[in-house]
Amino acid sequence: MIQYKISCPNPASQFLQIELRFQCRAQEQIHLQLPAWRAGRYQIANYAQNLRGFTASNLNGESIPFTKTSKDRWEFLALENTSLLVRYSYWAGKMDAGSAWVDDQQVYVNLVNCCFELLGRSEEAIAVQLDLNDYPQRVLTLKQQESSTWTAENYQVLADATLLAAKNLHRETYRVGSSQFNAWFHGDIHFDRTRFIDQLKAFTSRMIADFGSFPEPEYQFIFQLLPYPHYHGVEHRRGTVITFGPASSLTEPEAMEELLGISCHELYHAWNVCRIRPEELLPYDFSRETYTQAGLVLEGVTTYFGDLYLLKSGVYDLTTYLRHLEKIVQREAAHYGWKNASIEESSTDLWLDGYVQGVPDRKVNIYSHGALICLCLDVQLLKEGSSLALVMREMWENFGLPFIGYELHDFEKGIADRSAEPKKITQFFDAFVRGRADLFPVLENCLKELGILIGTNETENTVFNVLGIQMNAQQVIQKIHPESITYMHLMANDLLLSIDLNAASQKWEVEVERQGRKLNLSFAKEEENFYPLLVLEEGSSTALKENWRK
Repeated sequence: MIQYKISCPNPASQFLQIELRFQCRAQEQIHLQLPAWRAGRYQIANYAQNLRGFTASNLNGESIPFTKTSKDRWEFLALENTSLLVRYSYWAGKMDAGSAWVDDQQVYVNLVNCCFELLGRSEEAIAVQLDLNDYPQRVLTLKQQESSTWTAENYQVLADATLLAAKNLHRETYRVGSSQFNAWFHGDIHFDRTRFIDQLKAFTSRMIADFGSFPEPEYQFIFQLLPYPHYHGVEHRRGTVITFGPASSLTEPEAMEELLGISCHELYHAWNVCRIRPEELLPYDFSRETYTQAGLVLEGVTTYFGDLYLLKSGVYDLTTYLRHLEKIVQREAAHYGWKNASIEESSTDLWLDGYVQGVPDRKVNIYSHGALICLCLDVQLLKEGSSLALVMREMWENFGLPFIGYELHDFEKGIADRSAEPKKITQFFDAFVRGRADLFPVLENCLKELGILIGTNETENTVFNVLGIQMNAQQVIQKIHPESITYMHLMANDLLLSIDLNAASQKWEVEVERQGRKLNLSFAKEEENFYPLLVLEEGSSTALKENWRK
C-alpha cells in the first residue's frame, strides 16, 4: 500500500511536512505527478509552486538522484526491490474552499493540492497517517482505519479528499434514508445550529427523493466560518468545503440565505459532477487541461437546481427565491457575451478565462447563463408533463450510478426523449447552447408561464444607466454598454470627475481622468436606459407554477 504521513511541526511557518512511502521493484522507473489543477475548478493552479525541499531516499537513508521532467513531475530509477521514501514541504497559506491553510488553530488541506500521483500505479490503495497531535479533532473525507489513519481506494479518491484537523470543531448530524450527513463547523457560530441542520435536512431529503438514492453512505459538510468577507464552495464526492464570512453576518437573513444557497448547490454536485460526469473528465487527468463542452450541465444545471431545491423543500418561500433569481437575471441582462461565444465555447474556455472578468462581453458565464437556459428547458418539459429533474434522475441512473461518462448529446437526448416535439429541443440547443441567439425573449415568456413577470425599477434609472456606464464606488468606469453612444467616447478604467446635468442641454458634458490625463468630452444625449434595474414580480397563479414548485 502507498503511504502518506502528514505532520506540521511549526504551524507558524504554514508548511506541512509530508512523507510518501511505497514499495518498488528493481529497475522500476518512478514517475511522481503533482496535480496542476483540481476538480471543480477548470483552471491551472500549479500547486507545485507551493512545494519545496523534495528528496528521495531508500530506507537506509541513501539519497536517490531524481530528475524534474516538467514543472510538476519528478522521476527517478529504483535500483533494487525496496521501500522508497520521498519527503517534501508544502506551503499551506491560502484559505479558500479548494486550497490549504495552517495556523495555530487548524491544519486544513485539500489533498489534491499536495499529494503525488504515482503514475502507472494509480489504482493502488493509499493510506494517510496524521501526525498532528496538537489538533485532536479531525475530519477526513476518506475511510478511517485507525485513530490516526485513513485510506483511499485509489488516487482519484485520494485527490477528492479534504483534511481538517483542529483544536475546536463543532459537529451536527442528521440522517436521510440510509445515509448519514455530518456538518462540521470551524470558527464562531452566530446562528441557531438546530434550525440550520433542519434546513440542510429539508433540501437533502427533497433531492434524494427526486434522484431516488444518494451516492454515498456518509457525507461531510465542512464549514469554515471566517471573521472576514469570503464566499466559496467546492464539491467532493464524499463531502463539501464551504468558506463563508464574516461569520458574524449570519445573524442576518440575507447572509444565511447565501450560506444555504451555496450549501444546496454543493450538495447537488454530489450527484452532478462527482458522479454524473462527462466522459472526458472520467477519470480526471490532473496533469493537464482537460477540455469539455458540458459546462451547461456541470454548473448551469447545478446553479438552477441549487436554488430551486431551496424553494421545493420549503427552505425558501417564493419571494426569497425570486430575489435570488432576480440577481441572476440582472447579471445576465447586463452582459452581452452571448453575442460573441456560445455556452459550449465558453465551457471550453474555462481554462482560458472562465473564472475572471476577462475581455468585456467575450463569453457567457456557464453558471448564471446556464441556469437560465435550464429554467427555459424545465418550463418546456413541465408543459408536457415532464421536468428537468426527471431528466437528471435518468442521467443519474444511466451514467452516475454505473459511473460511466456521458456526452453532452446524451443530456440533449434525455430532454428530447421526454418532449412531444423533439425537434424543438434540437432547435433550442442549436440556438442557445451551440449557437449565440438572445435567450431573453424566451426567458421572459417562460417566466410568464410560471406566473412571474420581469419589470423595471423606474426609481433606479439614473443618469449612469442612461449614459450606459457602470462604475465602482470610486467612480471608476467598469463597463460600458456596447450600444450606447458613450462606447465611442468613454473607456473602461476612466475616472469620472464630473457630468453636466443641465436638462436643457442636448449634449452630455463629461470630464474624466484617463491614464493621468484630464479630458473634457461632449456627445449627444440618448433617451434609452441601457442598464435598467430589473425586478421579478409574482403574477397570477398558474397550474404550471404549482407543478414547478412541487
